[in-house]
Amino acid sequence: MSNKARDMVTDPYLSVGQVARELSVHPSTIRRWIDGGRLPAYRLGAKRIGVKRSDLARLVAPRPVRKGGNVAESTRLKEPSGGSALTPEECQRGLGALAELERLSAAIAARHGKLTPESWELIHQSRAERTRSLMQAVEE
Repeated sequence: MSNKARDMVTDPYLSVGQVARELSVHPSTIRRWIDGGRLPAYRLGAKRIGVKRSDLARLVAPRPVRKGGNVAESTRLKEPSGGSALTPEECQRGLGALAELERLSAAIAARHGKLTPESWELIHQSRAERTRSLMQAVEE
């Protein structure tokens, strides 16, 4: 028996569901990792997919320490385009713009009333309407 065949027999396979439970993620996440080539998987029959525990151990590895070890620098916001980190001045300008937006929203709401209801209000209203219609159907 070849080494590869021996490894296949001695290394038990985990199902996608088992791997998902072990890593506390959704099975679709595991399938996405498999499809993306991040996690090797093996076809075990017509429909079953198996993952070797050793492959899973290679996927789960300690996160490397960032060079420099500066926590403030490593947690600084990044630009969406993957560019350089935002400067403290840019962060302050952004926070100032958010505060101004909240102030303007409050002024508009005070002058014209609430433009749109909160989502929870819409959900409660929809549930109440559905309950009423179900109760009418039961009474009929």
